[in-house]
Amino acid sequence: MKKTISLSICLLHIFFFSVSTAAQNIQVHDMIGKKQSEVIKKYGAPVHKDNSNPDMQCIYYKTSNNTMIFVADLNGVYQTEATKIFDTEPAIRKEIDMFISNSLGNGFSIDTVTTFDFHLHKKGTKVDLQMSENKLTKKFEIRVKANRVED
Repeated sequence: MKKTISLSICLLHIFFFSVSTAAQNIQVHDMIGKKQSEVIKKYGAPVHKDNSNPDMQCIYYKTSNNTMIFVADLNGVYQTEATKIFDTEPAIRKEIDMFISNSLGNGFSIDTVTTFDFHLHKKGTKVDLQMSENKLTKKFEIRVKANRVED
C-alpha cells in the first residue's frame, strides 16, 4: 500500500513538473511594459532574481531546454530574452509558426528577413526571432530578444 501511494505521489510530481515546464514558451515579448510581479505570476518563482539596481532588475528562468531573462526598471519590463532548444526541425518550425500566429493576434507586424530570421514590431516593442542549427549536436535553437522602444 505504501509503495502504491509513494509511486502515485512521484508520478503526480513528474506530471506537474512537466506541465509547468511545457507552459514556459518563448512568448516573452508579451511581458514588455509589464511589472515584475506579472512575470512571476505567469512563469512562477525564478531561478535567480537581482534587484540590487532599481533601473536594471533582472529575473532569470532556466529549465533543461529553455532560458528566459527579463530586465525591468520602475516602469516595467524593458528587455526580454529567451532561448529554447529543440531536437527536430519540425518541432522548431511548429514553435515558430505558433509564435508568429500569436504575435499577429496581439497586434504585431512581421518582417521576414530569411527563413531563419524574423523581425516583429508593435508600437512600443521591437522583437527579433532567430532560428539556428547546431551542426555538432544536431539540435535546433530559437532565440528571441525583445526591447521596449520609443515610436
